[in-house]
Amino acid sequence: MEFTRKGAVAPILMLLSLTLLAGCGGGVTPSPSNWYPTNSIYAYMKAVQDESGNVTTTVELRDGPLSTDAYLYLSDGETLYTSLDKPPQQYINFNGNLFGNSLELSQRLKVMSARDLYTDYLLFTRVVFGKPEYFSHDTPSTGASPVRVYVDFERTGNAMAGESTIELPPAFQILAPAGEASVSRATPLALTWTDVDITSTMELDVAGICADGSRYNLNLILGADTGSATLNSADYFPTTGISPSSNCRVAFMLQRVRTAGVSPNFAFGSIKGVQQRTVQFTTTP
Repeated sequence: MEFTRKGAVAPILMLLSLTLLAGCGGGVTPSPSNWYPTNSIYAYMKAVQDESGNVTTTVELRDGPLSTDAYLYLSDGETLYTSLDKPPQQYINFNGNLFGNSLELSQRLKVMSARDLYTDYLLFTRVVFGKPEYFSHDTPSTGASPVRVYVDFERTGNAMAGESTIELPPAFQILAPAGEASVSRATPLALTWTDVDITSTMELDVAGICADGSRYNLNLILGADTGSATLNSADYFPTTGISPSSNCRVAFMLQRVRTAGVSPNFAFGSIKGVQQRTVQFTTTP
């Protein structure tokens, strides 16, 4: 099983929560979005639903397909919108009683906020200044299943770039390892979860804080969703840099992922729909 190691210095829950938000690279000064027509912008989007049921959507705009390409920040007059039940365009075109429906509009149509992945998150190595990311937090309507996420990009002059959308995969729960369990690294670890979805793939982020103060995080691509995976210790514990005799507090963030394309009006990109569940336990030699 392949895995990628990332160095980190942060509390265990922060290590996990930030794994989905940022990667490495990005050494080019960001550019204003109005320098680029939509068909030369690369858009990378992700919508994550966690145990709370809330959905966090993030968008990165770049001038190329690589994380080392220049990131774009929104120019004045340009806005990213998200919504869960119907496309943002339908809200923006709303011509009814705006005052009477303003609460519904504010609850259903979100204007994405901005943050810089360098100034907000000093977690990963090789992160440098200039990685603007846009985000929103949404709560699905009660009983809404499946949840569909929409993103649209309003350009200068009230022109819309065209919706990007994905249906989130079904929710699931981690069965094993159990929360607060003690697991020996000397034997394979069974990771199991509920409700297999053959249309999704599974990914696992691992964060650990050991008794000697050392910290680490790892990422594994588990592949097709089969409801289970057998992990050797090397899959969730570094083979170098940490004493093999250490006891460690470990958190697994298991993600069920679907991927689709963004609006064809962009040069290229992707939108991911993610169900995310977390469990914490202790590992011993």
